[in-house]
Amino acid sequence: MTTPLVHTTRLTAAYRRYLQSANSCRFAHEVDESYTSATLLSLLSRGVVEQRRAAALALGMLGDRRCVDALGRAISDSDRGVRLVADDSFRAVLVRDAAPLHHQQLLRVMHLNDGGEYAAALSPALILIDQAPTYAEAHHQLAICWHGLEDFARAERAYQSCLWHCRFHYLAWQSLAKIRYLNGNLEKALHALDYCVDINPDLETARMQRRQIRRRMRQSDV
Repeated sequence: MTTPLVHTTRLTAAYRRYLQSANSCRFAHEVDESYTSATLLSLLSRGVVEQRRAAALALGMLGDRRCVDALGRAISDSDRGVRLVADDSFRAVLVRDAAPLHHQQLLRVMHLNDGGEYAAALSPALILIDQAPTYAEAHHQLAICWHGLEDFARAERAYQSCLWHCRFHYLAWQSLAKIRYLNGNLEKALHALDYCVDINPDLETARMQRRQIRRRMRQSDV
């Protein structure tokens, strides 16, 4: 009965030191010495607030694809602090969920997409997916390419592929809703936004989109 208490004390102490120093390397090292991923996942789902925040932070530094779903669920935690940390960790794990070479290729595609250079990003995105077909964020970035190039049919398929590999990818749900809205499929757009907000209740832009669609649907019923 005493071992979990010792582990909890170590995690809490390491987390408090991190908050004071912002020394992420030290925090990761201290946690890695005392915890397995399974223990951190258990604390993320069942610990008190401070433990959940610390576990979410640690998993973002030390976790792999096996913790993606747990972090995705934690984005809707009852505590806002847990939600914020889990969101950051979730996105960090998604981006690095591949071999180092593929990770570097993804960063290049992301940089091009962020700059609106969708045509330039398209070829490396397609090559990356061919090399790493289960890389969820690669499918998301390919969808962004097609979306930016206004090829909405291919964009929708790419967003769906992303969600097939990671059902908690709320940004893919939100963008899928945009595509469906543009195609006039309001019911399916609303359905996608419901998933998005269930995963990330703090995403106000998705809530605004949902209100807009509901207003349009009411107007069409008049």
